[in-house]
Amino acid sequence: MSCYIQYCHECNIAICKAETDTDGVTYYHIKVNVGGVTWSVQKRYNQFLELHKKLVNEHTVTKDILPGKKIIGNKDPNFIERRRVGLEIYLQTVLSFLQKSMPEELLEFLEFHKYDVILIVKKLAVEFFKNGDDYLLNDNGFNFNVLLLYAISERLKLPCPDSENNEYNFSHVLDFCSKFKYLAIKGGNHYVGTSNIIYNKLSFELSSFKNVKKFECYNIAHNMIYNLMTLRDTVRIITVYNSKLKTPEDILLSDNVHKEWSSDMDSSMIWNKVKVVDFSWNEILTLKSLTVLTPNVKTINLNGNLLNTIEDLSPLSYLSHLSLSSNNITEVLNLHTKLGNVICLNLSSNKISNLEAFSKLFSLEMLDLGSNLVEDIDQLKHLSGLQNMNYLVLSGNPVSTIVDYRIKVLGILKKRTSDFCLDNERPTQKELDTVAIMHAIKVAKEGKTLFDR
Repeated sequence: MSCYIQYCHECNIAICKAETDTDGVTYYHIKVNVGGVTWSVQKRYNQFLELHKKLVNEHTVTKDILPGKKIIGNKDPNFIERRRVGLEIYLQTVLSFLQKSMPEELLEFLEFHKYDVILIVKKLAVEFFKNGDDYLLNDNGFNFNVLLLYAISERLKLPCPDSENNEYNFSHVLDFCSKFKYLAIKGGNHYVGTSNIIYNKLSFELSSFKNVKKFECYNIAHNMIYNLMTLRDTVRIITVYNSKLKTPEDILLSDNVHKEWSSDMDSSMIWNKVKVVDFSWNEILTLKSLTVLTPNVKTINLNGNLLNTIEDLSPLSYLSHLSLSSNNITEVLNLHTKLGNVICLNLSSNKISNLEAFSKLFSLEMLDLGSNLVEDIDQLKHLSGLQNMNYLVLSGNPVSTIVDYRIKVLGILKKRTSDFCLDNERPTQKELDTVAIMHAIKVAKEGKTLFDR
């Protein structure tokens, strides 16, 4: 990003071309370069004229250095080219004259407020000075992007005195950040406006945020965050979408150079207050580090990743909800030794065909196996001992296409009351009656009495 106060002697301006649109309006394309950061601005001659009047009246710029206005023949290509050269010389002259004082009118004309650290922070300060209390009352009221966070991070490093205008004071930004509870960050691999700045090439830190309860990131470059310490003490919900995480520690230890974790690691790196982890739609291959980095988590959502197995999560004694939909899980073994007391398990859209591993998950209440590869109806017998299970999804499996599928599943699972939900539908009375009749016939064939049951 640009920082004019640091690179004022490396600021260059050129008007690279002029274009006339279909309405006959001519725009001059200005290229601004500050310390290697470049962007372009389009302006009409009348906008140059308005700027010049302000600079003459308020900043003692010489009146006759702007190329004159012309009414007749102003669409002639030769005239437009001469004016382009003249306007370029004008901007370069003004910049040289006002380099140290750099008035707001010129900064705004050249759109520094979109790309310069100081001006972005000043704009934020005004916004928080006027509306900060309203944003704080509404948890979802303000979204930060990587550009804003980079600007704040860089401003923290600069020894700039506060502005004489109270609205511009950096303290308004710091005060707001220290109280903000819902931090949502949006990144991207595209350019910022017309500049050569790419959002996810900007590094930033988050030490100013001292009270965040919910931390959410979308499409960020996790390796560009270099300070998360204050968040570890406060965050309860952490969500990171579409950010190409390979492991949870990519974000949880993003400010640790080596991303190493162990059971005896420094306690200051642990996210002890986190209750919900949602790392959906990344590229995660393992979630083992969560057992150490988020020891008190209750809900884990890793939908849409690259997991091919379910690892041992038994150290997570508070874990109750686990969602691993749309991964590459094919075989599951000894789940009762890995999942502890999970009550809600979502494994939909995987490649599971054998259900034996689910037979001892006695705490399970909800199980979603939709869109897997279960073919054999007898596989459902492995679920018949799960007395607490009242919700099951099997739709999208080959087994769901067999004749009398629902009746057979309800019969195998011994579900003869309407409080059980299969494929998001509760049994009809007709289905329950049919299951009861089938059960009675089975009992009769086996020669059992009611008391034997």
